[in-house]
Amino acid sequence: MQLILSSGVKWELVILGGDVTSADIDELEELFQRFLALNHYNVIVDLARVNYIGSAGLALLIRYTNTFCRWGRGDLHLAAPSTAVSNLLQVAGLVTEERSHFSIYPTVSAAQEAVQKRASG
Repeated sequence: MQLILSSGVKWELVILGGDVTSADIDELEELFQRFLALNHYNVIVDLARVNYIGSAGLALLIRYTNTFCRWGRGDLHLAAPSTAVSNLLQVAGLVTEERSHFSIYPTVSAAQEAVQKRASG
C-alpha cells in the first residue's frame, strides 16, 4: 500500500494506492485515530489508485465512517474510487442504486468542496 497525506482548512486527505491488505490495517487505524485525537473529523480518502481492498480494509472503512459521522461532526469521504473498489462496494451491498453506506465523490475536488460547504453551512 502506498500512503500520501495532505491537509486543508477543514479536511485531511489520505491518498491510497496499490493493494490495501490486512498487513496495512494497523497503519491506517493509527492514522485515523490520530485524526480523531486532533478533532479532525472530515477525512477524504482518495481511492483512485487502489487496485484491491481486502475484507479487513473494508471493515476499517465501515467502522471509521461510523466513527467520523458520530454526533454529526464529520465524515469519512471516499473520493474517486477505482473500478475495482467501486465493484467491491457494490458486491458487498454497501453501495446500491438506492443507497450508499459511504459519502462517495467522483473526484477529490468534489469531496473537498462538499466538506467546505458543510463546514460553512
